[in-house]
Formats: sequence, structure tokens, C-alpha cells
Amino acid sequence: MSMAEIAEMADVKRPVVTTWRRRHSDFPRPVSADTGQPFFDAREIAEWLAATGRLERHQAEEDLSFYTLARLGEALPGKDLIAAVTALICLRSLEGDEPLADGTDDPLSGLQDRAARADYEDELLRSEINAIPVGCSWLAGVVDDLVEAAYGGANAFERLLVKRRRFDASGLYASAVVPELARLIAGVSGVSEKARDTGGSVLVTDLAAGPGDFLAAAARLLRDDSPMFTAAEIDPYLVRLTRRRLAVNEIPLMDLDIRVGAQLPDETGDPDVILTQVPYRPVEERSALQTIAWMDDISVRLATGKTAVILGPADILTGELKPFSAEERRRADLLKTGMVEAVIRLPGGLVPYRPGYQTAIWVLSAEPDPRWQRRVLLADVSEHSLTADVVDALIEDVVTWRRPGFMPQEHARRFAVQVSIDDLTATPKPLVARPATTIQASTTTPADTIARTNELERELYWSGVRAYLGGSPINSGLAVSAGRSVPMVTLGKLTRDGQMQLRKGSRVEAEHLGVTGNYPVLGAFEILGRRRVGARMIDILTLTKHYPRAQLTQPGDVIVTTAIEFGVMVDHEGRSLVEFPARILRISDTGRDHFTPRVLAALLADNASIRVAGSLRLARRLEEHRVPQLQPDLVARLDRLLAVLDERRRIVREELNMLDELAGLTVAGLGAGTLTLNAIASSPTIDKEIDAPA
Repeated sequence: MSMAEIAEMADVKRPVVTTWRRRHSDFPRPVSADTGQPFFDAREIAEWLAATGRLERHQAEEDLSFYTLARLGEALPGKDLIAAVTALICLRSLEGDEPLADGTDDPLSGLQDRAARADYEDELLRSEINAIPVGCSWLAGVVDDLVEAAYGGANAFERLLVKRRRFDASGLYASAVVPELARLIAGVSGVSEKARDTGGSVLVTDLAAGPGDFLAAAARLLRDDSPMFTAAEIDPYLVRLTRRRLAVNEIPLMDLDIRVGAQLPDETGDPDVILTQVPYRPVEERSALQTIAWMDDISVRLATGKTAVILGPADILTGELKPFSAEERRRADLLKTGMVEAVIRLPGGLVPYRPGYQTAIWVLSAEPDPRWQRRVLLADVSEHSLTADVVDALIEDVVTWRRPGFMPQEHARRFAVQVSIDDLTATPKPLVARPATTIQASTTTPADTIARTNELERELYWSGVRAYLGGSPINSGLAVSAGRSVPMVTLGKLTRDGQMQLRKGSRVEAEHLGVTGNYPVLGAFEILGRRRVGARMIDILTLTKHYPRAQLTQPGDVIVTTAIEFGVMVDHEGRSLVEFPARILRISDTGRDHFTPRVLAALLADNASIRVAGSLRLARRLEEHRVPQLQPDLVARLDRLLAVLDERRRIVREELNMLDELAGLTVAGLGAGTLTLNAIASSPTIDKEIDAPA
């Protein structure tokens, strides 16, 4: 085992292992370093990690089993290895958890006989076990260890698929999703409630099953019921894998109808729940019209009281489609049917094979209650990691809405917002919404907020008096409004309407920049405040020679970056060069009634998108960011307040810089022995009594 593999097992960074070797005398010794790289005994490493509390013992044993499997199986193609291992796990499960290794030198012939008895029609595992090479009899013992370490065949099967990328079998994870997403999709379908209402009998269907992630998640929820499963999948390998996956979850073969093909025939029956995903297409080949038509076809399959949950591309399912286009009208028509129960925008990174693929969920429900058919539930968790807590909250939000027994006043939704379908379709807009109040705000009245604001203003004023013996109070003039709704609009629509322009930055070579020059360069680090503005400059000769098409900023341009994280700043002076991928937002004459540079920057910062763990990019593209369109009188007042706050920030930053310099000079002088400290005399200025709050 290499040091990189040790780091992976312990879930730490590679340098941490080097530190362990240096600091801990009991760290295992290398067993080989023939290539200049040290290798360690895997069992000794697992034992050391467990003994020192860096890894739970059962987890160490499980990881050791996977490591052994990966090492010994290097001679086999990844798909063949996973097929053999999952077939052996399934065989052991079907035989009442009977161990596979029988103590003989060659257990393969015995396993083939057992496979013939357990799967006489060869629908699950017989071919896979017969195909195990003669020299791989070690598989039986390794699979036994794996099942024991994972506390059962079902757990071992799922853990193997979670680690499927390690075995270089891309076909197995091209459409795979992370386990929490599969649990979310199964949960929001209400499959558990349907099984309870029908005495445990429920039919679950997937129209594009892939490796069976959604069906397996449903099977785990229905462990104590009597579900039946139907599915279609064009890859015969994945069809057999899905059958084995459900079999280890104790679903009898007679209750499975997993077929090879692009679609299910009508005789498979009306499903109670459909769990599926839109077949992936690259963005340049993706057709919004075909995708929505495919979802519409699914809605037609739903009988009264049945539900479908569909995973698909967020840009089509929730994004802003071209107003009044065929795609936008088709989506609006589907919304108007009243069958769309919920729309959930998800964080990135949930389809590991395609980390840049942004996804969303539609929940379709043919519920007969007309009270809620003119409304839809919208949720946007694109800026949250899909943790178990978030999944539980989303499931609770959906299953307690528009379902039998729903009482609006009794359910406080954490992420979802109930929205009128007429509002979404009358004026085309993105299908995203956020809760109107946070948990904290929901317990705070407007009067409380104003009282706290006044308190903060007084504290800021007296802070200024103490620090500068003077200063002007900050008076925002905040008051309770009449509760008028403020229209929200995306940057994409603002640019299309001509209220602002969106310009790209210039690609700049590092060798063309220096500490001196005519124009400052504004890139991601400058915008995010991680590098001082003016630290990188470009001179006029270099600019005109190498970047003749580059345009400098104008005073009041708003500079935005989404490269590392979301950042925004106002270039008040202008004449700066913006570095790609940062972009320039320039407010046009028609947009000045609703925005000033300061106001636009503040509104964008308040609605900033983030990148969640596992995602390659921010949850929303820049054009998808929404900002409120304030009334012109409010814009002018807000701009004046922001200017005052900016000036106070400038003063505070200057004071902080001086404090840092004073502290640095003092500590450095004392450390070098060139300075000392006398007793600090009282300062009459500081000690002067001021009639201020304590």
C-alpha cells in the first residue's frame, strides 16, 4: 500500500501521512521501496489506524477488504471484476448468507454448482460465476471478508458500487448518482406512504434504470413491505446488475421485471411510483423541447393517486427559457395541468461521472384534490450540500404538501415555497424560489428588526466618537413597509432588455504584468479582496501591442467573478483592465432608474451563489442571478446609505492597517531586543468621560 492509498483510506491529505511517519515511532515500517516509493503492509496500516483511533475498526476492516479486492483484481477488467463480485455476493445472500469459501484448493467448481441451483434460468448470476477465470479462486474468500466487514450482503453490494470508480468501469457509473440523491428521489415520491396505504403492495418503475440507483433506494425504504419492481435498460450488463442489486435487498425474483430495452411495454401495468432520470445529453446536443415532451409522456402514464419523480438538467427543468418560445410554452402547459407537485433545484456534483452537470427534480402527482392544483412547490438547494439533514427536510417539505391530510397551517417548510402556477406562466421566469424568511427572521417582528437597527446605529456612532472624538451618526431611515412585493429579475433578462450590458474580461498573459504600469488589472483575487488593487499593472504600450481589442472599464462599472467563488466590486475610477473570466456589468441609461453601481453590487452580493462540495462551478450561472427591482426613490436613498457605509469601511480599514503595523513593529522590535515597553500612561483623551451607553 502506497502513502497515497493510506491517505485515501484514512480520509486525510497526503502530507498528513508523512507527518505520521515522522512523529509516531510505532507507525508501520515500509515492506518495499524498490521504485524509490515506500510501500506498506495493508493489514498493518489498517490495524495502526484502528488502534490509534484514526479509523473505526469495522471501517478499517471494510476498507482493507476493498483494497485487497482492488489489488488482487488488477488482472481482470473492471466490469468483469464487479460482475463476478456482485454475483458472488448475491449468491451468498440467496443461500441464507452461507459462506462462499469451502476450504478446498479450488472452490470455483462448487460455486458453479451452487449458482446453477440458485439461478437455474440464468437471470441473475449464473453466467457471471461461470465466467470467473480459473486463477481467481481467491475471490470467494475476499468476498466473504467483504460481506462480513460490511455486516451483510446488501451493505457490501452498495459499498462496492459507491467505490465503483476505483475499478475503472466507466459504464457502471456514467449515469450513477450519489446515494443521498437516490434517497431523496425515493423519499419525495412518497413510496413509503403508498405502501402503508395499500398494505405493503406497491409497484415501482424506472424507465431508464442504469445501474438501478433509484430502485435500490426505494427497496431499502420498503424493506418491510412487499414491493414489485419493473424497469427498462438498454444495457444487458446493467439489467443483470440491477436484478442482483434488488435480490440482495430481499426482493424475490418473481417480483422483478427488469427488461432489456428502451421502454417498457404497456402490459407491465400502471406503476404506483415512477423514479427515473432524463437520458443525459451534452449541452450542445440537449433539446429542451424533447426533454419536456419526454416528461409530458411520463405524466400521461400516471393514474389517479400515482406519482413520478424525474431527475434532469437544471437549465431545462428550472432555468429561464426564451420567453414565449416553443420550449417555454410547452413547459408552461405542463405546469398548467396541475400535475407538477414540486420542482427542486439541486447542487452540482451529484452525478460524479459528470461533475459539471447541474440537475433538478420534478415531482409529478395525479392527485385528485383540486385545492392545490393551481399551485406548485418550489425549492432551491443548489447552494447547500446534499447532506442527510437536507434530504430529510426536503422529503418532509414535499410529502406533507398536497398529499392526503395536508393542513397548510400545521407544516412549516424549511426549503420549499408554495407558488401560484399562474404567476409562473403569465410572465415567464425561472422555476426557482427561496423561503421568504429564515428561521431566525420567522421569529423576529419588523419592530424588533428596527429596534436592533437603531441599537446598532447608536453603537456605531459612539464607537466613532470614542475613536475619532467626533463623527456623523449613521441613520439608515429604516422603517416598516406596507408589505409591497418587490419584483425579481435575472441578470440575463436585464441584459436582453437593454438595462445593462454584460462584457467579458480579457485573457492576459502573466509575463505582461508588473508592479508598475498605467492601468490596474482586476482579476478574481482583486475582486474577492485577496490581492490589493494595483498590485498588478499593465503599461499602455503592452496593452496596445498585445491586446488591441481590450477595453478598459468606465467609472461605475460593476466587476463580477464566479471563477473561485462569487465576488463583486465597483470600479469607481474606471480605466482598469478586467482579466478573464471576470466580467463587467455596465448599467445603461434605461437601467439607471432601478440600479446604481453601488446598489447593483450590494444586491448581487446579497444574492450571491456559492459552490458546494463536489461541484465544479457555482450553483447558478451569472445570468441566472436574480436581483430585486427597487423603486427609483428607494434606489436613490439606498445609494446614499451605501456611500456612507463605504466611507465608514474605508476609515475602519485604514485604522486596522495602522493597528496591524503598530502591532508588527512592536512585536518585531521586542523580539529583536531593540525595543522595550514602559508602563503605559493614562491617556486623558481616552479616559475622558463621555455620556454614552455603557
